[in-house]
Amino acid sequence: MKLTYFCFEGTPEELDASELVHKLVHQQSATVDAPRQTPEVAADPDNDGEVDFGGLIEGEVPGVAAEGQDAVKAQLAFNPAAQQFIDFMAVAGSWESVGVHGIKRQTSQEGDPLDYTGYLRLRRKGSQYGGFAYVFPSTGLINFRLKHGDEIAELASDAYALTTGHHQYRVSIQIRDEETLRQALALAELAYSAT
Repeated sequence: MKLTYFCFEGTPEELDASELVHKLVHQQSATVDAPRQTPEVAADPDNDGEVDFGGLIEGEVPGVAAEGQDAVKAQLAFNPAAQQFIDFMAVAGSWESVGVHGIKRQTSQEGDPLDYTGYLRLRRKGSQYGGFAYVFPSTGLINFRLKHGDEIAELASDAYALTTGHHQYRVSIQIRDEETLRQALALAELAYSAT
């Protein structure tokens, strides 16, 4: 694994005005790691101080099995674009024969429930391929079963090519707002059609 890390010092105004910083940040194909605020919660004194992060997200997360709802909601509590992520799940999960699945870990035993704590897999039932999209609720990051090219660049300007990981999943986008949600849905439709 290769990791590139940049640290810039200066006031927000100085950094905004720097052409070099702007070029470096925008040429990287990876997600820029920005600090995120932890959700404001209060521990429940009647429950030994435990915190239920899932309680911060109202309603059900579309497509996610009942056994995974609490885990996914807890992750969404840290995602500043949680509503857009839920909207993505509602639309992509409504397409014909799409299932949303947790992950069966290599260390799991027979009869263990699926793991919903890292990422979810959107898969077209009956497809000989794996999922058409792997989604990360805590960050809004989505990896698609696509190869990056001109068509992808025109369809989704915020998408970028992945250089590591599984060779079939080479396009990624992070849902941050309504525009990136629109682009993510366009990519999901393309990947869904290809599986």
